[in-house]
Amino acid sequence: MPKLRRKRGATAPKRKPKAHNYVVVTNKGYGKPLQRARIYFEGSRPKGLKNDGSITFGKHILETLTAKFGKFRWIITSNGDSIVKKYGITQCRTSQGLLRRMGRENWDRSRDIKRDIVRRFFGIAFPQHFSGPTNPPYVPGTVAAMMVPAIIPRLSGEDKETLSRFVPAYVAAEASGSVNELKAAAQIQSLEALAVDLEHHIGRTHAESWWQDYVRANILLMQQGYIKALPKFNVALGETRFPDFCLVTHDNYLDILEIKKPDTILLRLDQSRGNYYWDVELSKAISQTENYIEHVSNKAAHVRSYLLDKKKIDIKAVRPRGIILAGDARLFEEQKQRDDFRLLSQGIKSITIVTYDELLARLKNYISVLRQYESLPAPHGRTRG
Repeated sequence: MPKLRRKRGATAPKRKPKAHNYVVVTNKGYGKPLQRARIYFEGSRPKGLKNDGSITFGKHILETLTAKFGKFRWIITSNGDSIVKKYGITQCRTSQGLLRRMGRENWDRSRDIKRDIVRRFFGIAFPQHFSGPTNPPYVPGTVAAMMVPAIIPRLSGEDKETLSRFVPAYVAAEASGSVNELKAAAQIQSLEALAVDLEHHIGRTHAESWWQDYVRANILLMQQGYIKALPKFNVALGETRFPDFCLVTHDNYLDILEIKKPDTILLRLDQSRGNYYWDVELSKAISQTENYIEHVSNKAAHVRSYLLDKKKIDIKAVRPRGIILAGDARLFEEQKQRDDFRLLSQGIKSITIVTYDELLARLKNYISVLRQYESLPAPHGRTRG
């Protein structure tokens, strides 16, 4: 059969345009800026989408997308959520499942808020039958949205006071597992901040009095094993001198802490013998600490009575150990200095020399242990803490 030829100048029949799956917003509740906006859908039309564009969260979604993208196309899908940009237009696909989840949460919130409004107004109109709510309804998710580190500098005195009251109540009411996680996370965060701060200040120049105040304020966090820091004993014992600062160990023994600076010189070289010996300032600190130990030991009964009566601490034995915090071993230039420092330290009876870099290393190692412990699964039937 011969093929029919189209006459020159004749046009092909026009195809019927494909129907677009969208609804035009005409609902006045959306406001004038959103009038004539389109809500697209893929597949079958969502049951909640009305002819005038009404759908739960429709106005809020369109407002959010308008503010964020300007040019966009909102498409409701059977499943799958995505945002892609094509030809300068952002296509935001939200699944019907996502909209249903949003709707359920909206229902829970709206119900509580509406019930509160009813109770409040009925309490005013019919006080003999209804009592209005004393507190505004809480909207779930409010705390999660607000509690970010950026708000900390902006907290008022009233905010801080409220948090101080709220956190203990939360800890008391919450399950032990969640509380232990909260405690561990807070402890690690505090220790990490302290480690960064300590390392920063070790490299700076401060007076010895500054370091004494700093260490006294943070020693219970810096050095594990102590339960209490004690200022200078207020014991009237004639001319007897007592240390300015003592620490109580977890097993109720006493340590005397002498605080020097990180830039304190630790060793001097004996040119004739090629060995290192204690620098004059550190030798004085050692002698002073030995005297403190001797004074406290000689007045053991008085010291124990004072601590028990005034501090409610029952010291087991009063032969304190001395600790001198001074210097930075990272400044040693050769291995000989490190070896002699170790030998000299081992030769001092009842006194331990701790350098600032060692104190920092101990703190970092403790943080590392906490992090490893935090990542381990809890034993069966038990919670960590």
